[in-house]
Amino acid sequence: MTQKTKRIRDTVYVVGAGFSAGLGYPLTKSLMIEVWDRLPKPARDQLQKIIQFHHPSFDSRRATTFPDIEQLLTEVEVNDQLFDASRPAPGRFTREQLKETRESLLFTIASWFHEIYEHAAETDWLADCIVRFRSDDSAVISFNWDLVIDQALFGRELNAGDYGFSETLHAAPLLLKPHGSLNWYQGDQLERVPDLKRSEIFHHHTKAQCVHAFLRPRGVKSKSGHRYNPLIIPPTYLKDFTPAIFQHLWKNCVDLLSTAKELVFLGYSLPAADLQAQFIFRCGFYNQIHGRLKKDGTRYPATGPSKVIIVNPEQDAARLPEQIFTNCGRLSRHCAFLNRGLSLRPFRLRDSARR
Repeated sequence: MTQKTKRIRDTVYVVGAGFSAGLGYPLTKSLMIEVWDRLPKPARDQLQKIIQFHHPSFDSRRATTFPDIEQLLTEVEVNDQLFDASRPAPGRFTREQLKETRESLLFTIASWFHEIYEHAAETDWLADCIVRFRSDDSAVISFNWDLVIDQALFGRELNAGDYGFSETLHAAPLLLKPHGSLNWYQGDQLERVPDLKRSEIFHHHTKAQCVHAFLRPRGVKSKSGHRYNPLIIPPTYLKDFTPAIFQHLWKNCVDLLSTAKELVFLGYSLPAADLQAQFIFRCGFYNQIHGRLKKDGTRYPATGPSKVIIVNPEQDAARLPEQIFTNCGRLSRHCAFLNRGLSLRPFRLRDSARR
């Protein structure tokens, strides 16, 4: 008798920037334009010099000259890596100014996203999404930093298991955030915060690798002026997933993708520059066909290809995912691409799929 593999979750939702855009957050492609006037003037002046070094035609008065933030932060990182090798002395800015400006940009974005949260949480269709996530006994893989789904699903009861950090993946709903969160803080940043106001969501034998979260989200700057630096993965081509928490996260993502019966992309188009995400999707779809790997090198029985639904108003949203699915052989024949004229509201997905 053939052994059957138990699916970890029948339905897995993959949430991207398009979902958050519907809640009032900016898209990556317009992020630099929209955050510019929010930057402190010294940081803005310094950032202008850095951008003009990499993009000589940049003019902050012309929106069309702003670089994509992913490209810019990658250029800043390369600049930092080769700073000493490329010049005998600092030019228009020092290496320290380069790093400080980068941190100021990310901190300003984090502060702004916290400000958006209260309004975003009141978006009328969000409650329907949460009902769908719960009723489908699902897992949600969110590549967004914001806290809207976290708080709507868990409120002030969040714990390690909610994010997939318990010994075994606990009951649904489950939320995985492979790019980090604005409410995750590494090391001892929250050690002065009372235990009743925080939760350790990821434990590690090294204190600096432990991760805590506020039970009630707060801004990244306290009333006393203390700055908290959330654990987020900046949007660059050279993403760094060194902290131990991310090794655990990405493994859980692969496991979920490997046994999903239905995979639903919500406002996520699998950016060409996000090579890590492309890799785990390839692993997941490969395992659907060939079986998930065991520690001894053998494989569990395959669960078979999942049904894929793409919900995204962008006409090109399915191109890269379709390429990845097609490269998985038999899988492509079982995919349903529904990317035209659909709402981002998951409670409508099933009706749309019937049409």
